[in-house]
Amino acid sequence: MRRYLFRLWLYLTKAYLGLRQQAFLRLYFNRRKGQLARADLSYLDLRGADLQNADLREANLIRADLSGVNLRGANLLAADLSAARLKGADLAGAQLTGAVVTAAQLRQARSLTGVTLPNGQQYDAAQAEQLLGAAPTPRAANLAWRDLRGRDLHAAALANANLYQANLNGVELGAADLSGASLFGADLQNANLQQADLRGADLLAANLLNANLRQADLAGALVTEGQLAMAASLTGAILPDGSTAP
Repeated sequence: MRRYLFRLWLYLTKAYLGLRQQAFLRLYFNRRKGQLARADLSYLDLRGADLQNADLREANLIRADLSGVNLRGANLLAADLSAARLKGADLAGAQLTGAVVTAAQLRQARSLTGVTLPNGQQYDAAQAEQLLGAAPTPRAANLAWRDLRGRDLHAAALANANLYQANLNGVELGAADLSGASLFGADLQNANLQQADLRGADLLAANLLNANLRQADLAGALVTEGQLAMAASLTGAILPDGSTAP
């Protein structure tokens, strides 16, 4: 009988402390939601928190429980949401450009109206499957905003990597696998991308001035003709439409 009562007491104590912790976290985040950029919120139970318009740029939200959380208009630019729970979350108008999150996670959200997706595109319910399928995988390297100048990344395995606004000025990326990578706004001036695999990569707003794209594979990549015109060389490259540059 004593053992049973002890176990019951232990269970009730844990439940009580859990509720106290949730209440504290809700109060804390409700008051400080504008000061959470680059914060480490991994593994936290944030259910019930009001994070509307919160600044969560580059925040670590790995395995955080955001079930039912109000994230309307939140700035989640380049945030890491790997394995985070988003069931019933309201993401209407949120900014997710460069964020690490899967399509499966986003489908659990209550609202995605007006969301800017990880690949920089605006969510469109009519094209939901196509757009959500472009979200990067949680196991992809998260190198958003990183200064990678001077690195030798020849033949590097960076498929689906998050390189949002990374500084890759002059970096050696020859024969690198950058398929599906998010390079939105990245600085690729003078970078060597010869024979690089850029299939399906997001290069919108990336600086390609004097970049070497000889024999690179850009099939299905998001990039403008104006950007490609700035490259030092496109000879033999497979262009986004599948044609080959002379």
